[in-house]
Amino acid sequence: KAELNEKNIQLKKDAKKIHDIINKKKYKFTKRAKENKELYGSIKPKEISNTIENIDKVEIKPSQIDLIQEIKKIGIYTSKINLHAEVQATIHIEVVELEQEK
Repeated sequence: KAELNEKNIQLKKDAKKIHDIINKKKYKFTKRAKENKELYGSIKPKEISNTIENIDKVEIKPSQIDLIQEIKKIGIYTSKINLHAEVQATIHIEVVELEQEK
């Protein structure tokens, strides 16, 4: 039981480190959009986890990402990341339109 407790404490410490790196950060996605600002495809947790890993070198599983709403339009969204049973981070996702050459 003590071993389990130690493991949990370590997991929580690791989760807190990640939390300190990514909490309240804004990640920017540039996407093609239609004239009404709707994206051609929505942004999925897998894409978000890849972006976080590329920028901050921390691994987040797509299953840890809790999208509060589907990301289908240009704008700013908030998402929760479940790092541990007791540790949650909040990130902001900014979706901007890819400028197309006319």
